[in-house]
Amino acid sequence: MKKIAEYLRTQAAALTAMADADNLKGKYADELAENARGLGRKLDLAEDRYREVEGHLSGWANELEDFQKKADKALQDAQTAQRLIDSHEATANDKPAADTAADKKAKEGQNGSSASEDPVLKSAKEDLEDARKRLNTTTGDYDERAGHFAGKIRSSIDDDMKDSWWNDVKGWVADADWLSSMADWMSWAATIVGIAAMFFPFLGPLALALTIAVALIHLGQALTGNGSWFDVIMDIGALKMARNGVKAAKAIKTLQESSRKTAAGLAKDKAKSQAAQANAGARKTAVRSERRRGGTSSKNREAARARRLRMEAQNRTLGKRASDEVRDAELPQITKQESVGALGDKALGRQMKDIKKLRDEYPDNTALADNARQAERHKNTMQGSWGVATGLDAADKSADSLTDGGYGRMKDGMTAPVGSQW
Repeated sequence: MKKIAEYLRTQAAALTAMADADNLKGKYADELAENARGLGRKLDLAEDRYREVEGHLSGWANELEDFQKKADKALQDAQTAQRLIDSHEATANDKPAADTAADKKAKEGQNGSSASEDPVLKSAKEDLEDARKRLNTTTGDYDERAGHFAGKIRSSIDDDMKDSWWNDVKGWVADADWLSSMADWMSWAATIVGIAAMFFPFLGPLALALTIAVALIHLGQALTGNGSWFDVIMDIGALKMARNGVKAAKAIKTLQESSRKTAAGLAKDKAKSQAAQANAGARKTAVRSERRRGGTSSKNREAARARRLRMEAQNRTLGKRASDEVRDAELPQITKQESVGALGDKALGRQMKDIKKLRDEYPDNTALADNARQAERHKNTMQGSWGVATGLDAADKSADSLTDGGYGRMKDGMTAPVGSQW
């Protein structure tokens, strides 16, 4: 702090000299002079703060050294007294029981009291108690003087050099060690969930949420100069990959539902057409009967019309039934080989198999064929995204040990706060 104060004093003097220089002319010179004076005043305030606090700390260091010497002396005296007590007790325990009783009786006869004891032992106990009292006194003095110097330091930094709210934020983040701990365990959780999400895409949103939380903490630390911007870049990459994985999983589900809807419509049209072909003759006969005039009664015409309408309704019912069967059918089961192709994700495997199955049932339908192609592409994107995100995260966690700290030093070099330094 003393060296910093000296450096600040030198720089403040240089800025003042720059501001007072009369060999510069023009608007830029006036602007430069004003800024130099302003910065010089700030450096003067900072120099006062560092110089005064350095003086308080120097005084505290001297007193603290005295307290430490007193505490060390108390400890040494206490250890010496305790050794004498332990030695006396060990000697007493080694004596025969009869001798001990005789010694006790002799002491009682000499002093008339059972409370009498060996003078050496008594003196050792008194020395031990005195050492404890001296330590307690020293501790009390230490606490009192520590409070005294802490108050003087607080008074010295309560000056005209005020920190901005942003500096308060930076200081809060710097002191919040729990933020780094939280980011670490959330990062590990994101790695584990990310690996699981390659096999179980429904975990994707959880992995994405964890990645976002870690990215926000790292961003806050980087903005305040308490973290590396490289971590933020890595988080953005992992976030992009995780987002791609979640979007791809949702896209496959949407494509599967779209294929079901398209296939249901095709099944409806096919069943309706087949039923119409089957009763085409009967419907034509009914139509002719409806239109016949002359000797045909209106009652017969109405009956023919009712038959036609029943047949048409039956055709529509058969079409709807075929549509419902396709739309509501269970997803197909997959084999072990198909499960391996889906990296163990049975839900994804069943969705992909359903899309391909519907495509194969209606090979001439371009929409179903396009859905199958897009689903395969999204599957590769999803698995690749989670794989890349997890790989980046694993590399980030292991690189420091593999490079003997070089990776960490590189990240430290990408640390820079944003905003005022005052």
